[in-house]
Amino acid sequence: MACVLTIFALPASDPVVAADSTGPNLVQNPSLETGTNFPDCFQASGYGTPGTWTFTPGRVGGRSLTVTVTSYASGDRKALQKESSGCAPAVTPGQVYNLGVWYQSTVSVAITTFRHTSSGWSYWGDLGSVPASGTWAEAKAATPAIPAGTDQISFGLSIAASGSLTTDDYSLFATTTPAPPPTGELVVNGNLTTGSPVPDCFISAGWGTRTVTGSLTADVPATAPAGARSYAMTVSNYSNGDAKLLEAETPGCAPAVKAGSKYTISIDYKSSSAKNSVTVFSHTAAGWGYWTDLAQPAATDAWAVASATTPAIPDGVDALSFGLSVSANGTLTTTNYSMKEAASTQPPPPTGTPAQIGSWQVLNAPMPLRSIHSTLLSDGRLLLIAGSGNDGAAFAAGTFKASVWDPTAGTFTDVPVPYDMFCAGHVTLRDGKVLIGGGTAAFPTADSGPTTFKGSKASYYFDPKDNNFHQLADMAGAHWYPTMTKLGNGDIWSAGGLNENAEGTVLTEMFQSSSMSWLPSGNVPQTWSFWGTYPHMYLLSDGRMFYAGAHTFGNGLPGTGASLYDWKSAQIWDVSGLRQKDLRDQAGSVLVGPAQDQRVMIVGGGNTETNADAISLVDIIDLKQANPVYVPGPDLPGPGKAYVNVLNLPDRTVLAADGAQHNRSDNVLTAAIYQPSTNSWLSIGPDPVGRNYHSSAILLPDGRVAVLGTNPLDNSFDFRISVYSPPYMFNGTRPTVTAAPGSATYGQQISLQTTGTIKAAQLMSPMSATHQTDTNARLVDLPMTISGGTVNATIPNNPNMLPPGPYMLTVLDANNLPSIAKWVWIS
Repeated sequence: MACVLTIFALPASDPVVAADSTGPNLVQNPSLETGTNFPDCFQASGYGTPGTWTFTPGRVGGRSLTVTVTSYASGDRKALQKESSGCAPAVTPGQVYNLGVWYQSTVSVAITTFRHTSSGWSYWGDLGSVPASGTWAEAKAATPAIPAGTDQISFGLSIAASGSLTTDDYSLFATTTPAPPPTGELVVNGNLTTGSPVPDCFISAGWGTRTVTGSLTADVPATAPAGARSYAMTVSNYSNGDAKLLEAETPGCAPAVKAGSKYTISIDYKSSSAKNSVTVFSHTAAGWGYWTDLAQPAATDAWAVASATTPAIPDGVDALSFGLSVSANGTLTTTNYSMKEAASTQPPPPTGTPAQIGSWQVLNAPMPLRSIHSTLLSDGRLLLIAGSGNDGAAFAAGTFKASVWDPTAGTFTDVPVPYDMFCAGHVTLRDGKVLIGGGTAAFPTADSGPTTFKGSKASYYFDPKDNNFHQLADMAGAHWYPTMTKLGNGDIWSAGGLNENAEGTVLTEMFQSSSMSWLPSGNVPQTWSFWGTYPHMYLLSDGRMFYAGAHTFGNGLPGTGASLYDWKSAQIWDVSGLRQKDLRDQAGSVLVGPAQDQRVMIVGGGNTETNADAISLVDIIDLKQANPVYVPGPDLPGPGKAYVNVLNLPDRTVLAADGAQHNRSDNVLTAAIYQPSTNSWLSIGPDPVGRNYHSSAILLPDGRVAVLGTNPLDNSFDFRISVYSPPYMFNGTRPTVTAAPGSATYGQQISLQTTGTIKAAQLMSPMSATHQTDTNARLVDLPMTISGGTVNATIPNNPNMLPPGPYMLTVLDANNLPSIAKWVWIS
């Protein structure tokens, strides 16, 4: 679950550090000299493969601390300042800090940070990595400006491979940060007034074969303010490459930007070279990289202005650095660097009639529980599960809740809950029962991070016939946030989540539906890989699975972030093309349109650990291809967002609603319908209730969509239910299915009595959703012919396309209007 931020130096420049350190070292027991079994005010931390800790000789006498990891499989190990009020260094919001750790290591290691807020401790980010070193070396970095609400941080070096890491002499110092720029101006020290030999908050950068000299001068435009200076770069012996003065990538220097916004850049310049360009670099979670060249200003002996406007800032970009680059012999002199936000280009709010964009309604009857898990039952009711509902007091009191909601009658029926099913996995079995597995065994302790819940092994099933949970034998291992995917034979594959030690579990589980029991782990093919928490795992028509890259909490998995997976052989292959894989936390995903198309779409996402702005990127993959890759789809309209509820509608479009830009905050009130035929989005009115964490959306048999729950950062909960009626509810008489069989088998042709001019028939699985995850939801086309007034539809003979269980049967008419569903059991 760790979020990794790798910092790259800009071209041909040394790494930039923050301003000079000031004040005392804020680390308690920095040289690790006190403490018997472990240094005072430090704690052994990490997850996955364990490590062995020993004291070893120190860097300059005394002692150091060594951790050794063998047979590495997953996770990391690190020593951190103890996450307590008396040990973890206290920090001030807005301040930048220089941190350092002396180390020796047989492998490269990361500089890892955690931060404390009123919500508790959470992972903040990795501030880069340092190489293996057989002698003492110092790993050092500057923190970003401390976010508002943060009062302590904890840091250390993390090892994530087989090898040994020795650390000593930890330090954390406050810094002297540059003065803020004028209002509206995003460049610090744009007139180059302070700093020598290079202006403060700037670096001399470039690449290639050439000779470069640079110096500050008093030659400035007549309009320059008092104290302004310029910087002259002379290039000689040019063969290739360039030279440029850029804003430093140090926090507080590189201008911060917002995704979707545009920025106007300008620089006063003189150049004797004919080859000049306005060059821009961008910063993402992966570090710094070249973005674009915006303009090619001409040579000039007199002062002139080079200006340009950036394209809309891509999702995931949080800072820019820019300058004029010279790519030939000559002298380039620059000053008055400026960057300001251009006018906003947010799309206008959607307008239209219900027949064009549908209609929202907020029901009068609120839910009686903090619904986290929602499942449509085969009788049209919904099973709503809270367990403790993310309420520590309810967990401590043993107060666990579930309820069955009847949307037609508007009633809620309480169901006794035998254990805390909060953050369990769930899926509809072949007989219509709902399997529950995993959940919460313990809430985080006061001195641990906010997501260090301990998983449960418990497993039950819910029977709609008696409205009760029934106990099953435990799972082989504990899981908090597991995914459950139904296979073609009706068995249930499950993996992911946190185990009983609040660490990522690498155990794969299998539920055998014929015996209603979990198989021993030795009887299940094991990858021994951590799939993350609530990984979006789809069953494909060939029996393999596809991990779409969407998940919960932090960065994506290593590699490309998406993969094909043969569960029978326990083999995994990376799939390329997924953009911003580390910003797909609580993205939405869906098997688009007929399952026969084998297309998966991933929508939006963010990163609740780094709290970066969420994205609006949409990627689509055609898994029928021999070597499938994600390709860009049309961006989701409006600001980027995570917590996106995405689902198929029976007219074969896709609804995307709700979401937020940041961790459980900054709701984005937009919604849209994806139209596969034109590969485009139709903006519709938003859900009247802003929703983020712990919201879910369920398609009802009549074609409406129920949206439930939201659990924002203050841990309150909204009990209102919103219902969306799509445009097909308002576009005339819908077709009907007047007669259909109650069950069918694979390959069977079934006869349907209908009204209307029918063009298609289909089956849709009842949804079972939590945390924007329902990878068992699918729409399956039924090939059909029409004879007289009878529709003859054929059930596909591939159970991987259509796993056994209850389905909603609907037909589409010539106007693309769907019928109300009839229930059909497939076996």
